[in-house]
Amino acid sequence: MRAASNVEWQQWGEDDPFYGVASWPGRQRDGVTPWTAEPFYALGQSDWEDFWRRWMSYGLTLGRCVEVGCGAGRMTLAMGNDFAEVIGVDVSEGMLRVARQHIQRPNVDFRLGDGLTLPVESADAVFSAHVFQHLESLALARANFAEAGRILVPGGTMMIHLPVYWPPRGIPGIGTAMALRQRFADVRATIRRRRGRPLMRGLQYPWQWLLRELSTLGFVDVELVAFPVQSNDEHHVCVLARKR
Repeated sequence: MRAASNVEWQQWGEDDPFYGVASWPGRQRDGVTPWTAEPFYALGQSDWEDFWRRWMSYGLTLGRCVEVGCGAGRMTLAMGNDFAEVIGVDVSEGMLRVARQHIQRPNVDFRLGDGLTLPVESADAVFSAHVFQHLESLALARANFAEAGRILVPGGTMMIHLPVYWPPRGIPGIGTAMALRQRFADVRATIRRRRGRPLMRGLQYPWQWLLRELSTLGFVDVELVAFPVQSNDEHHVCVLARKR
């Protein structure tokens, strides 16, 4: 299994790491107000406080946490204040280069991954934000959930930010229509890639699929939370789950 989106993310790591992570209007390198390190990591601190508060309410062990798709370490820096150890994993060496340049703490480590397996043996917690929404397919997402389940200790928890939807029932042909929509998105992405146009794929998760797959992978106490972040007041949807 390969993800074409890995290549595009690696390119973002070379071209504009901060903007690739936080794509706010005018914040690109040649924009009106390009990101610099201080406001970029301050944004991460603010957002992490919102995520952390909901995760703590669910139940969280502040031991070793693995962040899937840490990018340039926008939230990793803040996470290091709460966890005993944080391991940030990303597929882009360029992103990790920037993260290591700005985050030099004894309890924070950055490791290169391949988007399928995590270079970690065990963890008390797994976190990811603004990553699963860009994965190439549900199959790739399932592989990442399986890896989270593999490294989590029994009772360990994960918090994954991702877009979730409920497919309407009782409408003839709705399943076929949604499958065709996904196929159209795949074809459009292929065409744009062949023309050399960078993109970020958008992937949504059917709630029933998510419940079924997480249960199969050994997760329990699955919950869905939606909350606004202080930085821009936009609601973020996350799935919380515990390893049996």
